[in-house]
Amino acid sequence: MGSDVYVTVGLAAEIPIAVAAALGNALVCWAVYYNRRLRNVTNYFIVSLAIADLLVGLLAIPFALLTNAGEPRNSFHLCLFMNSFVVTLTQSSILSLLAIALDRYFAVVSPLRYKRVATARRALIVIFFTWLLAFVIGMIPVFGWNLGKPERENYACVFTEVIDMRYMVYFNFLGSVLPPLLIMLFVYVRIFRVVRKQLAAISRTMVASNDEMNRQLAALAVKEGRAAKLLAIVIILFAVSWLPLHIINTVILCTGGVNYTILLIAIILSHSNSAMNPIVYTLSNREFRRTFYRLIFKVILRGVISIRSCEPDNRMDEFTGGYTSATHFHQVRNGVNSRDTPRGTPLPLKKFGPKESKGADHCL
Repeated sequence: MGSDVYVTVGLAAEIPIAVAAALGNALVCWAVYYNRRLRNVTNYFIVSLAIADLLVGLLAIPFALLTNAGEPRNSFHLCLFMNSFVVTLTQSSILSLLAIALDRYFAVVSPLRYKRVATARRALIVIFFTWLLAFVIGMIPVFGWNLGKPERENYACVFTEVIDMRYMVYFNFLGSVLPPLLIMLFVYVRIFRVVRKQLAAISRTMVASNDEMNRQLAALAVKEGRAAKLLAIVIILFAVSWLPLHIINTVILCTGGVNYTILLIAIILSHSNSAMNPIVYTLSNREFRRTFYRLIFKVILRGVISIRSCEPDNRMDEFTGGYTSATHFHQVRNGVNSRDTPRGTPLPLKKFGPKESKGADHCL
């Protein structure tokens, strides 16, 4: 397969992944900001993970496409930074996953203490240090552990020619990626065992007493179990997506090379992980799913209203929360009593200030 074909295949595969990763993870961040019910400690860590995946779509994949084409040429330090930046985002993702796992572990094992200790401020401090540590680990090649500037003239930017594979295998994979994955494996096994014991104990108590408190405890244990399953799926997808690339890096270190087609597939698979998590949240978490639908329909609704110049349309009922018509919806939003004003009567647009007027917002 020629180099031009590799570039074409990379573009065809990576651009849809980049778009999906950027839009999906931006939606995750927006959902947590939009819905107060989603603003909890665990979801703050999920937002941190989403930001890393968002940056993969916006920056890391474009960087990978450039290096796949050999660009930038004759710019050693820029090439080194671009490749190290991808490693930084990977490390941030795995540290965010580790923080999520530990957060869920303490929530299940010690729920009362967790409620006192787990605050938004502490979560933000943890997130700050995870990103700081990820930056230090990922930028070590920039700080000096690299293969040095190629001696030949007119050289291309190639990952394996600037990044030392000893760093990638011994320090990054064996020292910074594999240990967190093993810790998370232990933590989630422990979580599922604790949840199972709690449900068994509650079931025995319910048979004896059948009181409301035990039913609430059982519902809480089931909820924690479902949350743990969701996050375990996220971690499994991460491992399945990234381990092949790390294994290939190990093969490159031991043998000196590998088939580039296999390497390209592993790279694309690793990047695809950044687009997977929003899909998992949509399928597995009801609150995320509802919020995504609201946000998407809100954007669609604004577009439809802008195109139709805010004309009444009964088909908008499902988006306007059960109002009898779009005009009725605008009457209520503008403070007009629907009893005094016929539903078909057009109303003057409400005047908005500079901060309130945003495109089609006057229609809402």
